[in-house]
Amino acid sequence: MNQISQQVLDISVQYLGPAAERFLERQTRAHLNGLLFTDLQKSHIPELTSWIRISAALIIDKKKADEFALKISRLG
Repeated sequence: MNQISQQVLDISVQYLGPAAERFLERQTRAHLNGLLFTDLQKSHIPELTSWIRISAALIIDKKKADEFALKISRLG
């Protein structure tokens, strides 16, 4: 796992617990043209942030999903 992937995962675990890595793998594979989460680059952060905001709001509180997405966006 590269450094940016690890940083995204570290933030995500705070919001999604043990489901974080699987969630991120699905987001990158489904919305970033089949990208493996472990190959994530800073250039992918803006698009990933958009999908995290949308998808996380389906499983956690919307306010928390927005906070989560904001923290991820700051990595880019």
